[in-house]
Amino acid sequence: VEAVTARFAGARALHGSAATGAALQTADGADVLHIACHAQFRNDSPRFSALHLADGAFTVRDAARLRLTGSLVTLSACETAISAVMPGDELIGLTHAFISAGAARVLASLWTVQDEAAAGFMPRFYDRLQAGGQPGPALRATQIETLARHPHPYFWAAFTLHGGW
Repeated sequence: VEAVTARFAGARALHGSAATGAALQTADGADVLHIACHAQFRNDSPRFSALHLADGAFTVRDAARLRLTGSLVTLSACETAISAVMPGDELIGLTHAFISAGAARVLASLWTVQDEAAAGFMPRFYDRLQAGGQPGPALRATQIETLARHPHPYFWAAFTLHGGW
């Protein structure tokens, strides 16, 4: 989190007990919202998929109630890009909830992520954004760079970009 925060002037980082659902409610003015935590997709009941914050589970329903105006939400946690098709062909999952809340795009993971790999991946991704890159090409370049060091897709292919590229 410190490596990501250092890339944005005036960024605010919330650690430990300060990283709560209530704190996320105040993030509506952030252009980039980076959330690094544990998460879980619930295939048995996708609406209970959640980010695990200091004050408990921040569910799909909680995320959908946010009022976001920023350009990017990064969910640097396990299984945050997984969705399930519900009756009426509606997708239910954390990614869809953040987009419904107003995020222009969401960077999220398709499976469990290795903490050290994600900790190295994210600063390089943000460096490319800060250099004027667009999110799609920045993600691709970061994946290729990570592939050179860690050839197994587990380390470089988990993160996907949803919404505007």
